[in-house]
Amino acid sequence: MDTWRLLERVFGWGGVLAYHGVAESVHSPVMHVTPERLRAQLTRLRDRYHVVTLDELLSRWRHGRSTRGCVAITFDDAYAGIGRWVVPVIRDLDVPVTIFVAAEHARMGARYWWDTAERARLTRSGGEWDRCVAAVSMPPLPAREIGSMARLREHVIARHGGRWPGTLQPAPQESPWRSHTFEELRAIAREARIDFGVHTLTHPALPMIPAEEQRREIREAHRVLCDELPSVLPVIAYPYGLYDRATIAAARGVGMQAAVTMEGRAPGARPDPFTIPRVGAGNLHAPESLTLRLHRVLRPALIVRNRGMHPRVPRPTSAQASRRTMSRADGMVVE
Repeated sequence: MDTWRLLERVFGWGGVLAYHGVAESVHSPVMHVTPERLRAQLTRLRDRYHVVTLDELLSRWRHGRSTRGCVAITFDDAYAGIGRWVVPVIRDLDVPVTIFVAAEHARMGARYWWDTAERARLTRSGGEWDRCVAAVSMPPLPAREIGSMARLREHVIARHGGRWPGTLQPAPQESPWRSHTFEELRAIAREARIDFGVHTLTHPALPMIPAEEQRREIREAHRVLCDELPSVLPVIAYPYGLYDRATIAAARGVGMQAAVTMEGRAPGARPDPFTIPRVGAGNLHAPESLTLRLHRVLRPALIVRNRGMHPRVPRPTSAQASRRTMSRADGMVVE
């Protein structure tokens, strides 16, 4: 028995994996993954864990049954690469997945602002990146500066509630950096290994908007998804992984049965159903690192690294400024 397998037998716990976009070339390797890396990661998970549906995992927790060695796999934002690259992999490996859908993005196949901004920054041509920075009323921000994208992200969350100013923009159909449309999602839903969950209407940072708007974002998204898609779970993935007490109350109040976040660690034996942590997976994560972070023994170290049990809601840094600082949850992941 190799060392990894021994560690997994002694300390392995399981939990929930969170993926985002899949494409042959990725601009954010902490967040997105190539098909080859995805296959390697899911193969290792299948070989070392019991991969179950998210609904099965939640049911086990709800009824006090053991989840040791059980893993559920999720994909946030319903990126267009799922149909092309994810479906063949999960079919070959016979593993189920849950896709969390942002309803307004799925209406038109809209792009996500963080991908547009990061791709503009990486081109370093200046013009497009400068326009992104100006669009959210930030002072000039050098594209080459370390941490520029993180600063832009924090600003959009703190000043704009996580939503880019203006209307959503559709992307070219061939682009993997957009949401699947509902028509496309219905097509991939023919795959029995897929079900769906709620990712709000417009992907806001929920704690940054009023409580009634939080309820509307969750309630209406669930209604739209149930109208458009089969196999929709009453489960929300909090956008950006952020929540507070009002967010939990909103999710409960509109009928959600559970909620998942982004905290980079395995859950405990009996997690709060509305603050279930997930381990983020991207191209920079070796398959071994994913299984390592699912070890129960590492939970205390990962809690210390993430500076707490749960992601902290951004807070003002001064009375004059409304910039807020978002805690790191499993690297620099933007959901």
